[in-house]
Amino acid sequence: MGALYILDVQMEDGLYNYRCMTRHRYTGETRQSNSARLIVSGLRSPRTKIPLAKGQPAAGARHALQTECDGLLIERAQPSDTGTYVCEVWNGYGNAEVVGRLLVKGQSLSPRKVKGSVGSQVSLSCSVTGSEEYQLSWYRNGELIYPSNSVRMTGQNRENLVMAGMAKSDGGAYQCFARHGKMSAQDFVQVILEDGTPKILASFSEKVYNINEFVSLSCTVKGTPEPRVTWTLDDEPVVRDSRHRISHYTNTEGHVVSHLNISQTQVPDGGVYRCICNNSAGTVSYQARINVRGPASIRPMKNLTAIAGRDMYIHCRVIGYPYYSIKWYKDSNLLPYNHRQRAFENNGTLKLFDVQKDVDEGEYTCNVLVQPQLSTHQSVYVTVKVPPTIHPFEFPRFSIGQRVFIPCVVMSGDQPVFITWQKDGRPIPASLGVTIDNIDFTSSLRISNLTLMHNGNYTCIARNQAAAVEHQSQLIVRVPPKFVVQPKDQDGIYGKAVILNCSAEGYPVPTIQWEYSKGAGVPQFKPIALNSGFRIEVLVNGSLFIKHVLEEDSGFYLCRVSNDVGADVSKSMYLNVKSRAEYSPLSVSLSASRSQMGYYSFITPPAA
Repeated sequence: MGALYILDVQMEDGLYNYRCMTRHRYTGETRQSNSARLIVSGLRSPRTKIPLAKGQPAAGARHALQTECDGLLIERAQPSDTGTYVCEVWNGYGNAEVVGRLLVKGQSLSPRKVKGSVGSQVSLSCSVTGSEEYQLSWYRNGELIYPSNSVRMTGQNRENLVMAGMAKSDGGAYQCFARHGKMSAQDFVQVILEDGTPKILASFSEKVYNINEFVSLSCTVKGTPEPRVTWTLDDEPVVRDSRHRISHYTNTEGHVVSHLNISQTQVPDGGVYRCICNNSAGTVSYQARINVRGPASIRPMKNLTAIAGRDMYIHCRVIGYPYYSIKWYKDSNLLPYNHRQRAFENNGTLKLFDVQKDVDEGEYTCNVLVQPQLSTHQSVYVTVKVPPTIHPFEFPRFSIGQRVFIPCVVMSGDQPVFITWQKDGRPIPASLGVTIDNIDFTSSLRISNLTLMHNGNYTCIARNQAAAVEHQSQLIVRVPPKFVVQPKDQDGIYGKAVILNCSAEGYPVPTIQWEYSKGAGVPQFKPIALNSGFRIEVLVNGSLFIKHVLEEDSGFYLCRVSNDVGADVSKSMYLNVKSRAEYSPLSVSLSASRSQMGYYSFITPPAA
């Protein structure tokens, strides 16, 4: 928190605009606040000042008496400064004292830097001292963090932040803010994420082997944390036995080297081999075909399920070598026969783009030409499931106290479908009084009395056997305007500055307009011209500032507040302009004699 201290405040300090500028420690980003004015209502008379003491006179490098203002300034306040302080004031006529209690709230994040890898889990803990009751919030690079599927906040006051599956963009400055009433404290930590995604440095290539030959395949991979390597043959895990051995070791450069060795190779050992390398940062794989000479055939094929709207692959796993061709058929038609189908004849793969239930569901046949006049085939049935589709919805403009009804309608998708709701990424708390009605393919959200607690992002989630889909909309509760500070009748001195106070709150932020009626008669308000030499302007908080008061400024002023929610509110006040006192010359008379005491007679002018 940055604070501006002004010593020996003068009336002219209220004539300037004040702004603060911040610079991000890590990104270098700068931001500037809105301008604000200091309202100077009057100057206090000088008083005797002495230091505050916590049981004894204050001392030390962090405790300093501010001789130009009342009080004790404690730099870099610490929880140990918490305690009862006594301010004693004295002069030649006596002494007085006042007792106050200082509560210093502190918190810490440790360590200052946290290093992790992309995809890993990062946990931060914020320790708060100085108060048992407080509200704590977390920020990443200045943006408020909300709980989600990958972000959890635990502890009585959400002092623990646990983030899983960290992405590269999740690095940066993390802050925890503790608030209690008007008091707040914060601390930060920098999270540095390294790209530890596995990378394959060396691998094997396609090759033809004879029966009983020795086969050795290897993959060399790096990554952080150390990757784990597994092997598959035609998408099935390689089973270790007396002929199939898998070994791993880490070389001098810290890279993982994995070997798959096959002794006395047989025809069923042929196919597509894949090494899969994964860690918490990600997964990478490499594949190549190993051919073993012998009679060609097709491995048994299992029926498949596809999701409508997505792409899918159908593989025809051929073992034995050589063979002449691989072709795909559907309903006796050679594929492809439309733009959404593509057959890879070299490896027996069929790809279907943007799967459609009415066209793509059915039986597919893979035919392999083993010899010029001899072929073999296998068939597979593809079932297409249709995921839910939610009709988009948006929350209209609602005001506090109104009723809300929002339906979430699933327009299409296989039944049964299950619909749930979330608020800000979590189940809706029962304390909010939100009612959910589910009927067949529709779920409705009802709120009978809207409050500010209902503000947030609401998500409708629809699930069936195919997939889960969601739609989100933000509910913003609008609040009609109301006065924070109402204008009151006041005096203004000719030629001096004056501020007519008026401020309000609401959502959206209200706009404030001023109107004027000259004189003391029945008010007839008209808008105030604010561009006449900038003598009159509206301040950021809505108050009206008159730089040099003139006699013609005397009259009624109306502060009108509106934000298009409910009715406008307004309040009038009267400004009485007074002329500066004009004093008559001071009259002095003097008389004296030897026997009389001399005296001065001062004749002062009458009060203005």
